[in-house]
Amino acid sequence: MSRTQLSIPVGLLVENVLTSGLPGEVIIERLQRRDYSQLLPLVKESAMDFDERLQTAADIGDDWEKAIRQGYEFKFLHINGLKRLLDFRFDRKVDRDYVQDELSLKHIHLTVQEIEVLQSLIGRQWNVQVEETEAAEEGRTEGESSSHIPVRIQLKFP
Repeated sequence: MSRTQLSIPVGLLVENVLTSGLPGEVIIERLQRRDYSQLLPLVKESAMDFDERLQTAADIGDDWEKAIRQGYEFKFLHINGLKRLLDFRFDRKVDRDYVQDELSLKHIHLTVQEIEVLQSLIGRQWNVQVEETEAAEEGRTEGESSSHIPVRIQLKFP
Protein backbone atom coordinates (compact mmCIF):
# COMPACT_ATOMS: atom_id res chain seq x y z
CA MET A 1 0.00 0.00 0.00
CA SER A 2 1.50 3.32 -1.02
CA ARG A 3 1.53 6.28 1.31
CA THR A 4 -0.62 9.31 0.71
CA GLN A 5 1.41 12.06 -0.90
CA LEU A 6 0.76 15.71 -0.09
CA SER A 7 1.88 19.00 -1.57
CA ILE A 8 3.79 21.43 0.65
CA PRO A 9 0.81 23.69 1.54
CA VAL A 10 -1.45 20.76 2.42
CA GLY A 11 1.27 18.83 4.25
CA LEU A 12 2.08 21.87 6.36
CA LEU A 13 -1.65 22.33 7.07
CA VAL A 14 -1.73 18.75 8.37
CA GLU A 15 1.39 19.35 10.48
CA ASN A 16 -0.03 22.60 11.88
CA VAL A 17 -3.39 21.11 12.88
CA LEU A 18 -1.65 18.12 14.47
CA THR A 19 0.13 20.56 16.81
CA SER A 20 -3.27 21.21 18.38
CA GLY A 21 -2.99 17.92 20.25
CA LEU A 22 -6.61 17.08 19.41
CA PRO A 23 -7.48 13.56 18.20
CA GLY A 24 -7.30 13.10 14.43
CA GLU A 25 -11.03 12.50 14.03
CA VAL A 26 -11.83 15.73 15.91
CA ILE A 27 -9.43 17.65 13.67
CA ILE A 28 -10.97 16.12 10.54
CA GLU A 29 -14.50 16.96 11.68
CA ARG A 30 -13.55 20.58 12.46
CA LEU A 31 -11.82 21.02 9.11
CA GLN A 32 -14.71 19.43 7.21
CA ARG A 33 -17.14 21.86 8.86
CA ARG A 34 -14.63 24.69 8.44
CA ASP A 35 -15.08 25.44 12.12
CA TYR A 36 -11.64 26.46 13.30
CA SER A 37 -12.64 28.05 16.62
CA GLN A 38 -11.29 25.15 18.70
CA LEU A 39 -8.24 24.59 16.50
CA LEU A 40 -6.83 28.10 16.13
CA PRO A 41 -6.02 28.73 19.82
CA LEU A 42 -4.19 25.38 19.99
CA VAL A 43 -2.14 25.23 16.78
CA LYS A 44 1.42 26.45 16.46
CA GLU A 45 0.66 28.81 13.55
CA SER A 46 -2.80 30.32 14.03
CA ALA A 47 -2.28 32.82 11.18
CA MET A 48 -2.27 30.00 8.61
CA ASP A 49 -5.16 30.32 6.15
CA PHE A 50 -6.94 26.97 6.61
CA ASP A 51 -9.62 27.76 4.00
CA GLU A 52 -7.02 28.49 1.34
CA ARG A 53 -5.08 25.29 2.07
CA LEU A 54 -8.23 23.16 2.13
CA GLN A 55 -9.18 24.66 -1.24
CA THR A 56 -5.71 23.83 -2.57
CA ALA A 57 -6.19 20.25 -1.38
CA ALA A 58 -9.56 20.06 -3.16
CA ASP A 59 -8.15 21.61 -6.34
CA ILE A 60 -5.21 19.22 -6.64
CA GLY A 61 -6.76 16.14 -5.04
CA ASP A 62 -4.60 15.92 -1.90
CA ASP A 63 -6.32 13.56 0.56
CA TRP A 64 -5.61 15.39 3.82
CA GLU A 65 -8.16 13.29 5.74
CA LYS A 66 -6.38 10.04 4.87
CA ALA A 67 -3.07 11.71 5.69
CA ILE A 68 -4.27 12.62 9.19
CA ARG A 69 -5.63 9.11 9.75
CA GLN A 70 -2.85 7.01 8.20
CA GLY A 71 0.19 9.22 7.69
CA TYR A 72 1.67 10.65 4.53
CA GLU A 73 4.81 11.79 2.76
CA PHE A 74 5.60 15.01 0.96
CA LYS A 75 5.54 14.93 -2.85
CA PHE A 76 8.22 17.61 -2.87
CA LEU A 77 9.72 19.67 -0.07
CA HIS A 78 12.05 22.65 -0.47
CA ILE A 79 14.44 23.62 2.30
CA ASN A 80 12.17 26.29 3.81
CA GLY A 81 9.29 23.79 3.91
CA LEU A 82 11.64 21.33 5.59
CA LYS A 83 12.50 23.91 8.26
CA ARG A 84 8.79 24.53 8.89
CA LEU A 85 8.18 20.78 9.15
CA LEU A 86 10.96 20.47 11.73
CA ASP A 87 9.35 23.28 13.72
CA PHE A 88 5.80 21.89 13.54
CA ARG A 89 6.59 18.23 14.14
CA PHE A 90 9.65 18.34 16.40
CA ASP A 91 9.80 21.94 17.74
CA ARG A 92 13.25 22.41 16.20
CA LYS A 93 14.22 25.85 14.87
CA VAL A 94 17.12 26.94 12.70
CA ASP A 95 19.91 28.75 14.55
CA ARG A 96 18.48 27.57 17.88
CA ASP A 97 18.48 23.79 17.41
CA TYR A 98 20.44 23.28 14.19
CA VAL A 99 22.35 25.13 11.50
CA GLN A 100 21.73 25.54 7.79
CA ASP A 101 24.64 25.12 5.38
CA GLU A 102 23.30 25.85 1.89
CA LEU A 103 21.02 22.84 1.13
CA SER A 104 21.92 20.95 4.30
CA LEU A 105 20.61 21.18 7.83
CA LYS A 106 23.11 19.96 10.41
CA HIS A 107 23.33 19.08 14.08
CA ILE A 108 19.64 18.33 14.56
CA HIS A 109 19.11 16.34 17.75
CA LEU A 110 16.29 13.82 17.40
CA THR A 111 15.49 10.48 18.93
CA VAL A 112 15.65 7.33 16.84
CA GLN A 113 11.84 7.29 16.72
CA GLU A 114 11.75 10.91 15.53
CA ILE A 115 14.29 10.12 12.82
CA GLU A 116 12.07 7.27 11.59
CA VAL A 117 9.07 9.62 11.43
CA LEU A 118 11.11 12.25 9.61
CA GLN A 119 12.40 9.71 7.08
CA SER A 120 8.84 8.56 6.39
CA LEU A 121 7.77 12.15 5.66
CA ILE A 122 10.70 13.33 3.54
CA GLY A 123 12.60 10.20 2.43
CA ARG A 124 11.60 10.56 -1.22
CA GLN A 125 13.73 13.66 -1.54
CA TRP A 126 16.07 14.13 1.40
CA ASN A 127 18.75 11.89 2.92
CA VAL A 128 18.72 11.61 6.68
CA GLN A 129 22.18 10.69 7.96
CA VAL A 130 23.38 10.13 11.49
CA GLU A 131 26.35 12.39 12.12
CA GLU A 132 29.34 10.65 13.61
CA THR A 133 30.02 12.38 16.91
CA GLU A 134 31.45 11.41 20.24
CA ALA A 135 28.90 13.66 21.93
CA ALA A 136 26.07 11.35 20.89
CA GLU A 137 27.73 8.46 22.72
CA GLU A 138 28.54 10.64 25.73
CA GLY A 139 24.86 11.62 26.03
CA ARG A 140 23.82 8.04 26.74
CA THR A 141 23.33 7.05 30.36
CA GLU A 142 23.85 3.52 31.60
CA GLY A 143 20.85 1.32 30.87
CA GLU A 144 19.21 3.86 28.59
CA SER A 145 17.55 2.38 25.52
CA SER A 146 19.19 3.40 22.26
CA SER A 147 15.76 4.15 20.77
CA HIS A 148 15.34 7.09 23.15
CA ILE A 149 18.69 8.84 23.00
CA PRO A 150 19.02 12.05 21.04
CA VAL A 151 21.22 11.65 18.01
CA ARG A 152 22.60 14.12 15.55
CA ILE A 153 21.44 13.87 12.00
CA GLN A 154 22.24 15.73 8.85
CA LEU A 155 19.75 16.39 6.10
CA LYS A 156 21.13 16.65 2.61
CA PHE A 157 19.42 17.25 -0.66
CA PRO A 158 20.55 14.31 -2.82
